[in-house]
Amino acid sequence: MGKAAFLARRLTPAGCIVAGTKLAAHREALKAKKIKLAPKVETAVQSVIARTEAVAALGSTDATMTEIDRGTDRCISAFAAQLDGIERAFDHDDILPLGEDEAARRADAVLVRSEVLSSGTGFVKLVYSQQWVRMNAMIKALDGEEVKAAVDRLGLVAEVDRLRRWAALYGQKLGITEAKAADPAAKAVEAWHEAYGALVVQAHAEYDDDKDETHALLRDRLLSPYEDAAEEERRAAERARVASAKKKNEPDPIA
Repeated sequence: MGKAAFLARRLTPAGCIVAGTKLAAHREALKAKKIKLAPKVETAVQSVIARTEAVAALGSTDATMTEIDRGTDRCISAFAAQLDGIERAFDHDDILPLGEDEAARRADAVLVRSEVLSSGTGFVKLVYSQQWVRMNAMIKALDGEEVKAAVDRLGLVAEVDRLRRWAALYGQKLGITEAKAADPAAKAVEAWHEAYGALVVQAHAEYDDDKDETHALLRDRLLSPYEDAAEEERRAAERARVASAKKKNEPDPIA
């Protein structure tokens, strides 16, 4: 079992940086008071600080669920508008007949829309978990051979790739899907949690006397950075849940 299992909650990259930075400040404050940590604890603290620097060096952004939701909604709406634009560009063919290439282009747009967005884009107003189900179905539809070929002919490969990336980020933020194992950010965050989990183990092993005020102080100084960050993220998740519940009352996203 990895040491990360001793942590109650997995933090976001931003949460790791906040907790690690606060831990470093606590360590410096203890040094200023001439309080020396046990060797194994000091090593564990140094490991967390190093892992924090590694996470920060990646420059990962940590957008909120609301921000990710809005970005995803705009991308979906923009993609739908592109398909709609192609269809409208080649309508009224009873007045002005379509050439062979024009008819083929309109047919491709109709095919993609019917397979991927057959019910429109109204699902972007659903709560996050329900929207994810619809988005997942949308991404699966984009994997169809006929749809892939039509997207390629329409010149919308870049837009579809971005749709996939938004969907992947959406799922990761909800905790439904995992980041790719080869993702450097995912590796750095995992290493950070292992390091802080090891610190939790060492802190409890070295400072386990509840009647000793120094032990209690050191446990607090060493563990509270993580606990505070975890609590803040729990509150943020709750705020996101409330925002999700209110989402259906928001105006349609601007394409």
